[in-house]
Amino acid sequence: MDKKEIVDYLAKKEFNGEFEFPDLAANRRLYYVMLKNKQIYYVDDYSKLVKSNKISPEDAFVFIDLVDHTISMSYVDPVAYLFPLISYPGINEIIHSYLVKLGLYHDIFYNYEIYPAISLKYDSIVVSFLDRLVIELTDIDTMANNTCLRKIVKDVLGKDILTQKKISFNQREEIERKLREQKLFAGYNLNEVYDIINNYYFYRNTSLAKDVLAITNDYNRIFQPYRVVYDKRTKQQVLM
Repeated sequence: MDKKEIVDYLAKKEFNGEFEFPDLAANRRLYYVMLKNKQIYYVDDYSKLVKSNKISPEDAFVFIDLVDHTISMSYVDPVAYLFPLISYPGINEIIHSYLVKLGLYHDIFYNYEIYPAISLKYDSIVVSFLDRLVIELTDIDTMANNTCLRKIVKDVLGKDILTQKKISFNQREEIERKLREQKLFAGYNLNEVYDIINNYYFYRNTSLAKDVLAITNDYNRIFQPYRVVYDKRTKQQVLM
């Protein structure tokens, strides 16, 4: 499947109501793994199937973060709408997808463990607003190189990266902290980026236009995302 086919498939699944929120997590987001045969499993189910040897970590293809934002319109959260891969859910997702691609076990949401998915190729975030459905897809290796996530994980794990099988909570937190502190987007770290984007799009501070353009350019260069936006009412693609 190419990127367009993957995104079209995920959109169809979402519009048909085939994604479920098994426990409706408090932050209304869940992770899924799509296999090469297009089967999609909630990560807890995926891990159980791998543990029981019913599927292989080499069957994994796309890591999916489904974010239920249907309590608000898209313009209320410009970061999640326009830059979903660096939103709070997005940053967590790219870390999770890279760690399981490396073959590392780790805990998600403190209540279950996700098993390795070493053949993952893509990371996808699916954000559902009241008015829009946004899907972005990025190549995990490209993302890991351009965000320096590969180097950060190597630095945090040190020599244990060759033998360690499970990431600890503290290691996971340190990886996220280091990723957020980098000044990858027009010379700003992620917290600064959030402030700039929100002030420009939500509060109409037009003096930040050049910064937003530079952030947008860096975002597209780093993630090289395949992005599609749908109108939720018509289920047709729209430009924004």
